[in-house]
Amino acid sequence: MFDHFAHGTPVAAEPPPPRKVLRFDKGYWKTMPGILKIVELVCNIVGFICIKISWAWLSAIFYNILYWVGNIITAFLFLMYTFHFVEKYDRWPWHKLEFFYCLAMSLSYIGTSIFATTLGESVGYAVGFFGLCAIIAYGFDAYLKYKGWKRGLPPQ
Repeated sequence: MFDHFAHGTPVAAEPPPPRKVLRFDKGYWKTMPGILKIVELVCNIVGFICIKISWAWLSAIFYNILYWVGNIITAFLFLMYTFHFVEKYDRWPWHKLEFFYCLAMSLSYIGTSIFATTLGESVGYAVGFFGLCAIIAYGFDAYLKYKGWKRGLPPQ
């Protein structure tokens, strides 16, 4: 049979796939998801400081748990996107995981912010305000992740 090897004609080989390199990208901070993550972190920190000033220990317990979980996971995701880990590990369902995380954080903030606002003092109102800002940020981030997940977009 004729297979082009007898005449010395080389068969074109596919180029190797591009290497996925971990690198620092300050440009992510200026994108909408990056700005949302920064807003989420700021709302977590300021709400935590406000609830620590408060005398209501029961509300502070719930808010502390939510603060630590939210800050650790949001900072982790922020670093994962900033250093392009998400691009390197693109087989993971990043949009789906982050959608459920943002949805859970938004719903948790609804409960803790209402509970903190019922304190009735200025600290409770401040915690409620920053909780509302966190609800909006996490909710919009969940919406963006849901749209990306349903469209089949790459995570970064």
